[in-house]
Amino acid sequence: MVKFIYDSYLQNVPLYIIKKKANELGFKKTGNVALERVLTNPVYAGMLNVQAYKEYPGGLFPAIHEAIIDMTTWRMVQSKIKKPEKLRTIIDENIPLRGILKCHCGIPLTGAASRGKSGKYFYYYKCNSSKHNNISAIRAHNQFLNICELMSLPEKRIREIKDGCNASIEVEMKANKHRVQEKKIELENVQEKMFSVEEKWIKNEIAKETYDRWYATYDGTIQNLKQTIERLNTDQSKVFLVLENNLGLLTNMHSVYSNSNTLQKREFISMVFDNNLYYQGGIYRTPTMRNIFTSNVLLMKEKGCLIYEKKRDDFDIIPSSGVAGNRTRVQTSN
Repeated sequence: MVKFIYDSYLQNVPLYIIKKKANELGFKKTGNVALERVLTNPVYAGMLNVQAYKEYPGGLFPAIHEAIIDMTTWRMVQSKIKKPEKLRTIIDENIPLRGILKCHCGIPLTGAASRGKSGKYFYYYKCNSSKHNNISAIRAHNQFLNICELMSLPEKRIREIKDGCNASIEVEMKANKHRVQEKKIELENVQEKMFSVEEKWIKNEIAKETYDRWYATYDGTIQNLKQTIERLNTDQSKVFLVLENNLGLLTNMHSVYSNSNTLQKREFISMVFDNNLYYQGGIYRTPTMRNIFTSNVLLMKEKGCLIYEKKRDDFDIIPSSGVAGNRTRVQTSN
């Protein structure tokens, strides 16, 4: 549940949608800032916020419990929370790209219906900047479905992925067995320390306060180790089953997208294009795209669906064109 909240927040899912889905998963906390408290609580990242005491500084320090959220995710969420709050995006199944598809100027496109002469409503995506994008939703959706069609993977590629994933899972399972043995040894050592503390308290060799402090420390460590061992011993056959049942979907990305609900479509776009999907001159553009779906990018451009201008990793190299596609003259010197 906590992982869902963090992942959804980073995927730009509106907070009211996150809260609704989290409630379905069992999230019981109420109040307007309930989600914000989860997103800002360092405990989920295996940290504790310690108050300063005498000469000891305060701040975030590693705790003894196992983290639910990795530190990279934690830092990304905290950085995003500090940014100015964005306008609330209302999810509409007729315009699923609203707020996630961007104009070439970088502003997220809004969306609304316009009533035609016949009385029928037609939906459009529009930029708030004057004379920028004003796109028919039907045209935009058909173009994107063509992109999805060209993102589909051939059967040969699916078999390669399947074999590679199965091999990786087997390696992970072997590693988990080794980690279980290490954790069991660690558990035995901590349990022995707890028994020692109990014995000293029974013999009146330590004070009650000392016993309580060490008992709480060891007991917490023991519970975390038991949970870790249980997690590492989880039957991995379910992973193979999920892999077997879902890899075939990659051969028909058109169907995957079409059969998704509005929220899933938005998550799909955010994941595939890393929140960098733009529209300019009647065509989609992006500097970032999941490598697995890029085999037909030249065909996408040829058919007027998508122009993939790969983001350079070497920022010392000046790109040959900007967002608007204008060429940049580069002068060199010896």
